[in-house]
Amino acid sequence: MEKKHYTDEERQALAEQAAANAGEHFRHGLNCGECVLKGFLDLGLSDYPPETVGLISGFGGGMGGTGHLCGAVAGGMLVLSAMHGRKDPYGKETFEERVDELHHPGTGIYPRHAEYVRAVIAALGTTECRDLCFPYPDFDSKDRKRNCKKIIQTCARIATEMALRD
Repeated sequence: MEKKHYTDEERQALAEQAAANAGEHFRHGLNCGECVLKGFLDLGLSDYPPETVGLISGFGGGMGGTGHLCGAVAGGMLVLSAMHGRKDPYGKETFEERVDELHHPGTGIYPRHAEYVRAVIAALGTTECRDLCFPYPDFDSKDRKRNCKKIIQTCARIATEMALRD
Protein backbone atom coordinates (compact mmCIF):
# COMPACT_ATOMS: atom_id res chain seq x y z
CA MET A 1 0.00 0.00 0.00
CA GLU A 2 1.29 3.46 -0.88
CA LYS A 3 2.08 5.71 2.08
CA LYS A 4 -0.18 8.71 2.33
CA HIS A 5 0.49 12.00 4.08
CA TYR A 6 -2.23 12.75 6.63
CA THR A 7 -3.10 16.18 7.96
CA ASP A 8 -3.41 16.67 11.72
CA GLU A 9 -7.19 16.70 11.37
CA GLU A 10 -7.23 13.48 9.33
CA ARG A 11 -4.94 11.74 11.82
CA GLN A 12 -7.12 12.81 14.74
CA ALA A 13 -10.33 11.70 13.01
CA LEU A 14 -8.84 8.32 12.07
CA ALA A 15 -7.46 7.89 15.59
CA GLU A 16 -10.92 8.55 17.03
CA GLN A 17 -12.43 6.03 14.59
CA ALA A 18 -9.83 3.40 15.55
CA ALA A 19 -10.62 4.03 19.24
CA ALA A 20 -14.35 3.66 18.58
CA ASN A 21 -13.73 0.48 16.56
CA ALA A 22 -11.57 -0.92 19.37
CA GLY A 23 -14.23 -0.16 21.99
CA GLU A 24 -16.86 -1.90 19.90
CA HIS A 25 -14.68 -4.99 19.50
CA PHE A 26 -14.23 -5.12 23.28
CA ARG A 27 -18.02 -5.24 23.66
CA HIS A 28 -17.98 -8.37 21.48
CA GLY A 29 -15.41 -10.31 23.50
CA LEU A 30 -12.10 -9.53 21.84
CA ASN A 31 -9.21 -9.10 24.24
CA CYS A 32 -7.41 -5.81 24.78
CA GLY A 33 -4.59 -6.37 22.30
CA GLU A 34 -6.91 -7.74 19.64
CA CYS A 35 -9.19 -4.71 20.04
CA VAL A 36 -6.42 -2.18 19.48
CA LEU A 37 -4.94 -3.92 16.45
CA LYS A 38 -8.30 -4.81 14.88
CA GLY A 39 -9.61 -1.29 15.51
CA PHE A 40 -6.72 -0.01 13.41
CA LEU A 41 -6.89 -2.73 10.75
CA ASP A 42 -10.58 -1.92 10.27
CA LEU A 43 -9.52 1.47 8.90
CA GLY A 44 -8.05 -0.28 5.83
CA LEU A 45 -4.85 1.77 5.94
CA SER A 46 -2.36 -1.09 5.88
CA ASP A 47 -1.97 -4.10 3.65
CA TYR A 48 -1.99 -6.57 6.54
CA PRO A 49 -4.88 -9.03 6.40
CA PRO A 50 -7.47 -9.27 9.17
CA GLU A 51 -5.91 -12.56 10.33
CA THR A 52 -2.91 -10.55 11.53
CA VAL A 53 -4.91 -9.94 14.71
CA GLY A 54 -3.94 -13.48 15.72
CA LEU A 55 -0.39 -12.25 16.38
CA ILE A 56 -1.60 -10.31 19.44
CA SER A 57 -4.12 -12.80 20.87
CA GLY A 58 -1.78 -14.12 23.57
CA PHE A 59 -1.04 -10.66 24.95
CA GLY A 60 -4.45 -10.15 26.60
CA GLY A 61 -4.63 -9.82 30.35
CA GLY A 62 -1.10 -8.53 30.47
CA MET A 63 0.83 -11.04 28.36
CA GLY A 64 -1.17 -14.21 28.69
CA GLY A 65 -3.10 -13.18 31.78
CA THR A 66 0.04 -12.66 33.88
CA GLY A 67 -0.63 -8.97 34.54
CA HIS A 68 2.59 -7.80 32.91
CA LEU A 69 2.67 -5.59 29.79
CA CYS A 70 -0.90 -4.55 29.00
CA GLY A 71 -2.14 -6.21 25.82
CA ALA A 72 -3.63 -2.92 24.63
CA VAL A 73 -0.19 -1.31 24.88
CA ALA A 74 1.33 -4.22 22.95
CA GLY A 75 -1.44 -3.92 20.36
CA GLY A 76 -0.48 -0.29 19.87
CA MET A 77 3.10 -1.34 19.23
CA LEU A 78 1.83 -3.57 16.43
CA VAL A 79 -0.21 -0.69 15.01
CA LEU A 80 2.97 1.38 14.77
CA SER A 81 4.86 -1.55 13.27
CA ALA A 82 2.11 -2.07 10.70
CA MET A 83 2.92 1.35 9.29
CA HIS A 84 6.60 1.80 10.15
CA GLY A 85 8.04 -1.66 10.81
CA ARG A 86 10.39 -3.52 8.55
CA LYS A 87 8.64 -5.87 6.17
CA ASP A 88 12.06 -7.04 5.04
CA PRO A 89 14.69 -6.74 7.77
CA TYR A 90 17.31 -7.63 5.15
CA GLY A 91 16.13 -4.83 2.88
CA LYS A 92 19.15 -2.76 3.84
CA GLU A 93 22.39 -4.02 2.38
CA THR A 94 24.75 -3.75 5.32
CA PHE A 95 24.68 -4.57 9.02
CA GLU A 96 25.26 -0.89 9.81
CA GLU A 97 22.33 0.22 7.64
CA ARG A 98 20.04 -2.32 9.31
CA VAL A 99 21.04 -1.15 12.79
CA ASP A 100 20.66 2.51 11.78
CA GLU A 101 17.16 1.78 10.48
CA LEU A 102 16.26 0.67 14.00
CA HIS A 103 18.12 3.25 16.07
CA HIS A 104 18.39 6.45 14.00
CA PRO A 105 17.28 9.34 16.24
CA GLY A 106 15.22 11.05 13.54
CA THR A 107 13.77 8.19 11.56
CA GLY A 108 14.46 5.00 13.52
CA ILE A 109 11.89 2.40 14.42
CA TYR A 110 12.89 2.28 18.10
CA PRO A 111 12.59 6.03 18.76
CA ARG A 112 9.12 6.08 17.17
CA HIS A 113 7.94 3.17 19.32
CA ALA A 114 9.57 4.63 22.43
CA GLU A 115 7.62 7.84 21.86
CA TYR A 116 4.42 5.78 21.84
CA VAL A 117 5.33 4.07 25.12
CA ARG A 118 6.13 7.43 26.74
CA ALA A 119 2.78 8.83 25.53
CA VAL A 120 0.90 5.85 26.98
CA ILE A 121 2.69 6.25 30.30
CA ALA A 122 1.86 9.96 30.29
CA ALA A 123 -1.82 9.15 29.63
CA LEU A 124 -2.25 6.08 31.85
CA GLY A 125 0.62 6.20 34.35
CA THR A 126 2.07 2.77 33.48
CA THR A 127 2.10 0.01 30.86
CA GLU A 128 1.61 -2.84 33.35
CA CYS A 129 -1.82 -4.53 33.29
CA ARG A 130 -1.74 -5.40 37.00
CA ASP A 131 -1.14 -1.75 37.91
CA LEU A 132 -3.72 -0.41 35.46
CA CYS A 133 -6.32 -2.83 36.82
CA PHE A 134 -5.25 -2.87 40.48
CA PRO A 135 -8.36 -0.99 41.70
CA TYR A 136 -10.53 -3.67 40.05
CA PRO A 137 -9.50 -7.13 41.29
CA ASP A 138 -12.71 -8.79 40.08
CA PHE A 139 -11.93 -9.60 36.45
CA ASP A 140 -15.60 -9.78 35.51
CA SER A 141 -16.74 -6.58 37.24
CA LYS A 142 -18.38 -3.79 35.25
CA ASP A 143 -15.88 -1.31 36.73
CA ARG A 144 -12.91 -3.31 35.46
CA LYS A 145 -14.51 -3.68 32.05
CA ARG A 146 -15.10 0.09 31.86
CA ASN A 147 -11.50 0.67 32.92
CA CYS A 148 -10.16 -1.75 30.31
CA LYS A 149 -12.30 -0.20 27.57
CA LYS A 150 -10.87 3.22 28.44
CA ILE A 151 -7.32 1.82 28.29
CA ILE A 152 -8.02 0.07 24.98
CA GLN A 153 -9.43 3.21 23.41
CA THR A 154 -6.57 5.35 24.73
CA CYS A 155 -3.95 3.00 23.28
CA ALA A 156 -5.80 2.73 19.95
CA ARG A 157 -6.10 6.51 19.72
CA ILE A 158 -2.44 7.23 20.58
CA ALA A 159 -1.03 4.43 18.42
CA THR A 160 -3.13 5.28 15.37
CA GLU A 161 -2.35 8.97 15.53
CA MET A 162 1.38 8.22 15.80
CA ALA A 163 1.30 5.49 13.15
CA LEU A 164 -0.16 7.92 10.60
CA ARG A 165 2.62 10.47 11.05
CA ASP A 166 5.25 10.68 8.34
